[in-house]
Amino acid sequence: MGFAFVPSEEFYEYLYSDSEFCTGLGKVMLAAGRLETAVRVCLKSRGVSGVSPRATLGTLTRALKNAGLLSGNGERHFEDLVLKRNYLAHNLFDLFSGQLEETILERENLVKEDVHVFRERVENLAHDFMHFVGIVNEAERRGGVVL
Repeated sequence: MGFAFVPSEEFYEYLYSDSEFCTGLGKVMLAAGRLETAVRVCLKSRGVSGVSPRATLGTLTRALKNAGLLSGNGERHFEDLVLKRNYLAHNLFDLFSGQLEETILERENLVKEDVHVFRERVENLAHDFMHFVGIVNEAERRGGVVL
């Protein structure tokens, strides 16, 4: 007995109905907000001007780069976090409804049980965000390059 592929919009409904996936997605958003705050504090303490209290992670990442507070690897890591957070926050339904091409996540050949894989992905991403909160906070304490 094999697994049955489900249409992508149906898979979206499985994600939407899965409390563990939604909890993980919420953790991603909360951790991203915490990283934004840590970066704002870091930028402010270094005298970087023009950073709005409402600046989001993409804008804050550019400010870090422009202030010379990111190495090349750090820049790539931050840009990756921005991309993934934005994708989850703004593009999931577009992906599963066929309005957006597959890039970060797949939508074809999914089975209901793949919800477990998506749960793990959001939990890992939330962990990644919190890891970078720690890196920014440590850089803030020692006054060095963020990453």
